[in-house]
Amino acid sequence: MQTTALHQLIATAKELSPTEDVRITLRRAYGALFACLELDEVCTPLCTLLLLLTERCHVRAFRIRRIRALYAASHRNKAIYALLDTFATFAPALLLPVERAASASRRGGKNAGLEPVRVVRWARTVHSLILPEMVPGLCTHVGDSCVSCVPQFLHLARLIGVGSHGHNLDALNKEIGAKLAASLGRLTAVNYVYRQRHQSTPDGHKKIPADIDIPPFDPVASVMLDQVYVRCAHMNQVPPTLVSFLAHVVHSMGTDALSHLQDPHIGTLHRWEQAWRPTLEILARILGYLYPVAWDDVFTPLLRPLCHIATMDGVSDDVSAILFRTLVRLLRRWNSLGAHDDRARSNADALWSWLLELEEALLMEGNPSLCLYAAALQLHQPTTQTQNLATLNALYPFPFYAFAAPVALHGSIATLAPLFGLVNDLRMRVDSESLPATPINEMILALVDMVWSGRAYGSLLQHGLHLDGHLVIDSQTFATIKQACDARRLVPFVLVGSLSHSALLAPLFEVYCNEVLLQGDHPFVKAPITPSALRPVREKYLPTHTHYTNIRQGFLQWLAARGAPELWTLLEATVPSLKTLRN
Repeated sequence: MQTTALHQLIATAKELSPTEDVRITLRRAYGALFACLELDEVCTPLCTLLLLLTERCHVRAFRIRRIRALYAASHRNKAIYALLDTFATFAPALLLPVERAASASRRGGKNAGLEPVRVVRWARTVHSLILPEMVPGLCTHVGDSCVSCVPQFLHLARLIGVGSHGHNLDALNKEIGAKLAASLGRLTAVNYVYRQRHQSTPDGHKKIPADIDIPPFDPVASVMLDQVYVRCAHMNQVPPTLVSFLAHVVHSMGTDALSHLQDPHIGTLHRWEQAWRPTLEILARILGYLYPVAWDDVFTPLLRPLCHIATMDGVSDDVSAILFRTLVRLLRRWNSLGAHDDRARSNADALWSWLLELEEALLMEGNPSLCLYAAALQLHQPTTQTQNLATLNALYPFPFYAFAAPVALHGSIATLAPLFGLVNDLRMRVDSESLPATPINEMILALVDMVWSGRAYGSLLQHGLHLDGHLVIDSQTFATIKQACDARRLVPFVLVGSLSHSALLAPLFEVYCNEVLLQGDHPFVKAPITPSALRPVREKYLPTHTHYTNIRQGFLQWLAARGAPELWTLLEATVPSLKTLRN
């Protein structure tokens, strides 16, 4: 009997135009109607009616708990979810899964005009939102079936220009629909609360904001950043409205790192790096499209915290290298835009100065690994396109000698190749761009000296040969001797005798001898591989006509084929016989 009466009431309410008298009558009966939600027969239509009646005064904690319990017990009933989502617009701390669109009754029927009004209001609010430090819906709880997608739809709305002048509200309804309406409504509510808490008091002092019970960004939700990246890549820029959101992600990342360091039971950042690595990598890709907004608006909330994380005690060189490459990628983008954008050029200059300080902090602290040196080398690659004295001074003498040190380039083609390529490029630009030749020549000699680890060879090239304090062979005479060796297609003996002891190439020479030269069963030959150390193996496993000089030349060719052609080019400049050999 009661069920039949409820059905009649719901049907009558849906057919009637919601006049003020009808609304007052139904509002007074809100509590009684809400209590009938447990009846399965009328649950769905009753939720539809309550959607139209719910106001802020109806949202109470006991009702929220009751709706959540009903939603969990109903196996995700769409109607109950729509009512729960309506409650969430009035209670912003209530995190909900925006997993499906609201029920069709909210978008269709005779009362469909109510929903577009809300969409319009929320859409017009998006562009003026002030995001608090903690944004609702950015956290996914492990073990909780409710995974929020609120930020996904919110920032998709910003990316497509919702709230900007002239946007199409019809397209808004078609592309995003009720999910976006619920998300924007929820954020509008929390934005309203945030504004209220930060309003000034009559005496001019700001109120102390109450604790905002909203969780920070959780690294488990990094998949949401993939969607933002796809939109940004399609637009070829990150809209300025997303800077506050990206800053929130970085802030959450740094706060979590500090909590790991302060926890006596953890004390390290190993778990932190494992959890945040996907977020860090996708964030690096997004920042590559960052639009050149005002420097203070992007540096203080976003870029400076990234630099602090990169230099934080306990952060691995791998993570520091990722962050450094991220900022270098951003520098390249702003440099490319600088020709037509004064702000981009100004931001690029400021970021360049800051990156030089960050590079010094990373390379001078402790014993950096190869990945960090490789990342730092990328900073100087774009400068070769527009070289000037200032950028040259930023490379030489520091950090060039840090790059050229054997510890930094210990057998790494990935680091050797770009460094030699950088010096070669500088040498080509001496005349065209009026660069000073002296520091560039010093870098070339230093690199050759480092490669061969033979101080005598570098000294001969620069100063000639001295015996007992007297100049026996000057540099010009030595060049003549070298030409004679070139005519016979010989590599100077000082090169042949010192290559096996090179701190840079000895590990690679060991790989070449064991994997390329000596194939099959043979005893493993360890570096340094001198002619005497290689002789018994050569006599047993190689043809008798194989000379040690031929082995060295084959090694240089193998090295160039492995990805270091710049090394070969630089050596050709000082050993022309190598060029003749290749031809």
